[in-house]
Amino acid sequence: MISRRHLLKSLGLSAFSIPSLLSYGAPLNKGLENTMPRSDDPNYWEKIRDQFMLEKDKVFFNTGTIGAMPKVVVDRMTQHLNYIGSNVADWAYKDDNKEDFISGYNNLMAIRQKVGRLINADASEIAMTDNVTHGMSYVANGITLKAGDEILTTDQEHGGGQSSWKVKEKRFGAVFKTVAIGKPITSPNEVYDTIVKAFTPKTKVLMLSHLISGSGAILPVKDLCAEAQKRGIFTVLDGAQTVGQIKVDMKDLGCDAYVGCFHKWIGAPAGSGFMYVKLEHLKNIYTTVASYRWDDHSDEGFRFTQRGTGSFPILKGLDAALDFHFEIGPDRVYERIKFLGQRLRTGLRAVPKVKLFSPPESMCAGTTVYNIEGWTGTKLQDTYWEKARMRPRSQGDTFGVRHCTHIFNSEAEIDKAISLVTEWAG
Repeated sequence: MISRRHLLKSLGLSAFSIPSLLSYGAPLNKGLENTMPRSDDPNYWEKIRDQFMLEKDKVFFNTGTIGAMPKVVVDRMTQHLNYIGSNVADWAYKDDNKEDFISGYNNLMAIRQKVGRLINADASEIAMTDNVTHGMSYVANGITLKAGDEILTTDQEHGGGQSSWKVKEKRFGAVFKTVAIGKPITSPNEVYDTIVKAFTPKTKVLMLSHLISGSGAILPVKDLCAEAQKRGIFTVLDGAQTVGQIKVDMKDLGCDAYVGCFHKWIGAPAGSGFMYVKLEHLKNIYTTVASYRWDDHSDEGFRFTQRGTGSFPILKGLDAALDFHFEIGPDRVYERIKFLGQRLRTGLRAVPKVKLFSPPESMCAGTTVYNIEGWTGTKLQDTYWEKARMRPRSQGDTFGVRHCTHIFNSEAEIDKAISLVTEWAG
């Protein structure tokens, strides 16, 4: 629970140093501790919905782009922003890890430890970043490749994941190589066989999305990382769509690097992400944004976390979002997301003229991509909004919409969406 004492500690302040801080809005201990429902409450998920600021007459199905923030996240951010605005003159600047006015020069160990708890990794292997694109760029720019070395990936990667490797190709003569995978994918073996067959003696990097944003497919990355490791191939996973949607465990996956963000499925503010690299590799990766500690290997994750002045209110929001996630329980969150996603897909499969581009249920969680025969994604997206104030995201002319389910969604909202699609397809 978030108590007043916990709030003060999280802000790095004593009770005597901030007489005005808790006057800004409701204290956080009353914002979460007194309103979180009991786990055995029959109206548990309805009351969890009350923890979000999203207006009740709007239904949000676009978590894959950016998530809805819980009230406690916004409260934590705004309280800290108000504190900085009011009390910045009280701060005698010095470069250490105790100050809480600007980030970018702090090791952020408390937050890195929470991220480590979430993804089962050591905090020293974790650097805080702004987003997945930054994290992927840090890995791609920092790793040493020579002309002719191959970077292997699929034809369904996000541009933010691909582009840093294309820069590597253009600048250093490495070879950016893609293989086509299905949409929909029919089985994990289909993906595994396609990618492994594309390995060559020149393959030095395997870069894959853990979960494909354009289909919702969870790739068999654990098996692929194990096969790559046998061949000395460096593996980096794009986790933009996973953290907060499915369980992510670095020790289980066995990848060499993983980049993720918190502004989607965790419900943190935009500008919060992370980069994980195994310690044995992290020491050999050059920093892209260099500051004082760029060559200080006493804390490898800090080398990349220190990248100039940043925003502590964003980090306070992230801290609150992680606490909120842990308060509910990660496994409960993942189960709920999967339950609602499966409910949606089951209903859609029963509707004639609906085409699903997501894979079988064993490879799915809360992301579903589908279209109605004869429709475009823009038409389907806009009709959802005009008729029911529901917001999925268009995937273009062919692939319809991406429809994400999260803990702030309800069975009734899912059933309403299925009913509307049935009507339009008819």
